[in-house]
Amino acid sequence: MSFDVPETKVANFDVKSTIGDARSGTLRIKDTELETPNLLPVLNFYAGGLARSLYGGGIHRTMKEFMTGDDVIGGGDYSEYFDGVMTSVGSLTDYNISRERYEDYIAEPVKEREVFEEFNGTLFLDSGGFKFLGGYELDGSNFEVEIDQAKIFEIQQRMGGDIIVNLDRPIAPDDDYETRVEKARRTAENVVEFLNLSEGTMSARFLTLHGYNYSMLDTFLGEIDDIVGASRVHDEFDGVALGSLVPLKDNKGRLIDAIQDCRSILKDWGFDDLPLHVLGISSSAIPLLAAVGADSFDSSSYLHSAINGKYNTSLTGSKSIDEVDFSKCNCPVCSNEVLVSRMKGNAEYRKDELGPVAMHNLIVQKREVAYIRDCIRSPGTDDLIEYLESTLGQNKSMRLFAHRVVNESLGGYF
Repeated sequence: MSFDVPETKVANFDVKSTIGDARSGTLRIKDTELETPNLLPVLNFYAGGLARSLYGGGIHRTMKEFMTGDDVIGGGDYSEYFDGVMTSVGSLTDYNISRERYEDYIAEPVKEREVFEEFNGTLFLDSGGFKFLGGYELDGSNFEVEIDQAKIFEIQQRMGGDIIVNLDRPIAPDDDYETRVEKARRTAENVVEFLNLSEGTMSARFLTLHGYNYSMLDTFLGEIDDIVGASRVHDEFDGVALGSLVPLKDNKGRLIDAIQDCRSILKDWGFDDLPLHVLGISSSAIPLLAAVGADSFDSSSYLHSAINGKYNTSLTGSKSIDEVDFSKCNCPVCSNEVLVSRMKGNAEYRKDELGPVAMHNLIVQKREVAYIRDCIRSPGTDDLIEYLESTLGQNKSMRLFAHRVVNESLGGYF
């Protein structure tokens, strides 16, 4: 089944296929297209360095070398794995940059800089609310900039995000009811300012929601609706980004609950046709959450696994880098003798040893997500159910959740 949903000013989300609660489509923003479900790797474009070093960043630099097909990694075309990339305003503070360096980083859109001219994917630019307002030590003061909604929007526009979100206030698992309502109210106040500031923008605007179940999401959306107004909430956003789930990343049951309830609340509030992005979740949760209706994800797990010496064999499996037979993998990284040699430790810098591992991990994740997408676009539910059975269903700790989504979202086994 294929159908079109109403086109917004900037973005168009064309749902091409649905099976059960899972769906697959194409998100078009300006000259970019993102096939869904999809995974956006988290990347730090400006990591304290200068243009001549691809703006530095250790292993982030190596990933940018893959993204641009730099001669340093032997060239090659890895662009299909960077069809969408997530970065954050908050990433500007990761390397204790000076005010001068900060001004340089926001002086020109990322995709218009010569060093990134090979990148033509969808750039999702998060607000950094998790860092700036989540109680963490980074608050923007290290480069003497007062962070508020207006400043965040200004930075998002100057960096040239294809997708931008309002400055939000994520909830925490131990927040009481009054605290969650207060965070929703203050997020709603930012939403009003965000919509006013961004009127006429060429960036797609995603509304941030926070909550772990129907009641919490209903309360959060109710506060936004009361302050922003129903017509603006319904007419001016191009998508929804669900946050605050990272603390639950190892609790697959609660993640499934959150996405199922989020899809229900979006349907009840008339947002069902908008794409749903899940912030900060990846790996083994992706097949489960895609099966219950999530459209895209972002994560830095491919980087952190490599930094910890882990080489992904699937969304759920990994090996120690010391135990890997690289000839068993046909990805472009493991098919390159120079890169394999570096992964074996023959590199001057640690980033050059672990960067190819991170790229391999990303390729594994992106290939599996592409396979899930193909399953959803295949007739009937058999292909996706078989995938869930042959992957998560073979894992004792994941089997229960695989069976649950098959029974609850894909029509069951019989």
